[in-house]
Amino acid sequence: MRYISARLWGAALLALLALLALLALLALPTGCTPSVQSGVGDAAQPTRSGPLPVITTAQAKQVFERYDQVNATADATMDPDAIRAVQTGVLLKESLAEYQLHRRAGIQDRPVHFTRRRFIIPEVRAGADYPRFFAVLSKRKGAEKDRASQLHYFVKEKCGGAWKATAATWALTESLGKPSSTDPAPAPTSTAADGTIHISFRPKQLPDFHRTASGNAQLSTTATANRSACADFAEFLSFSPPNGRTTDDRFAKGPFTSDLVRFYNGWADDDLYTTLSYKAVGTALPVFRLANASAFVGCTLQQNYDETGIGPDGTVSFDKGSDIDLALAGDGRQWRSVDAVSSMTVLIEVPPGQSSPATVLACDCYDPQLLTATGVGAG
Repeated sequence: MRYISARLWGAALLALLALLALLALLALPTGCTPSVQSGVGDAAQPTRSGPLPVITTAQAKQVFERYDQVNATADATMDPDAIRAVQTGVLLKESLAEYQLHRRAGIQDRPVHFTRRRFIIPEVRAGADYPRFFAVLSKRKGAEKDRASQLHYFVKEKCGGAWKATAATWALTESLGKPSSTDPAPAPTSTAADGTIHISFRPKQLPDFHRTASGNAQLSTTATANRSACADFAEFLSFSPPNGRTTDDRFAKGPFTSDLVRFYNGWADDDLYTTLSYKAVGTALPVFRLANASAFVGCTLQQNYDETGIGPDGTVSFDKGSDIDLALAGDGRQWRSVDAVSSMTVLIEVPPGQSSPATVLACDCYDPQLLTATGVGAG
């Protein structure tokens, strides 16, 4: 929905304006002038020429509270119209694809709520262009002791638009401490049970965000250069197993780089030809400055997974009931070739001046969200 415009016509309208401001945070329409931050849902109209937050903390709390409630209700009922009210972009595509797969599998989603919220609200100059973003770190309710946090990016795509979540992933926000015999191995290890593969690893902890004197986050002044890490990572992961390179001067070794490539290389099969290709998609996410002067880059990537049977009679098949099987037909049939498209979000720490290799802090690479799958039948 669009926002309703409101102007100060007299003291008698003050109560009405307050009500309109509250309703606008619930995604009802209001107007604003593109050259200033006067729209409801943004920070207050500037009274100085310096940088201002894209949204106040109080407003961000209301935006996220609404998201928490609507998202939980939409997930519980797998309601595509409801989720469209609070999500957009890549995250919306992922949710709609997940709903479709869960319906086919007969799975009922459980509502998830978020707590212990920490807001990452950047400052921008007065009159800055759209889209504008802020982010939120939180814990899943009931899993507050988890050392990883959920990270949601919210976007306002145009003046007068609504704030919606456009990407989500996780990051390690509390130290794992010294490794013990029960901790995940430094390199990923996998165990299989009931047809499910469980991956364990030790990612790097997310550094603190740089904060201004007013407590707001700061955007990187070299965002365009920093974002090249997204395309670099996509290129690094594009190969045909077992030919992936486990080392790359652009990235530090770790569970989402060298170890991930080894994991993919393990998919090689003499009877199948497999290719993995990646590309950056969606609206470019904000690049935040970290306390250590590095840049914090979020990337949304699309994975194309292509598999073809070798030889005139070669075929491809997937476990019955698996995501790809459900997306294709749901009956475990044989295919000549299959093309699966999935989505993932990646978090990368880029050192200042890109003076040393970037570190991939988090990635959905081991379990990307399947969006679509198409196949050529085996006769």
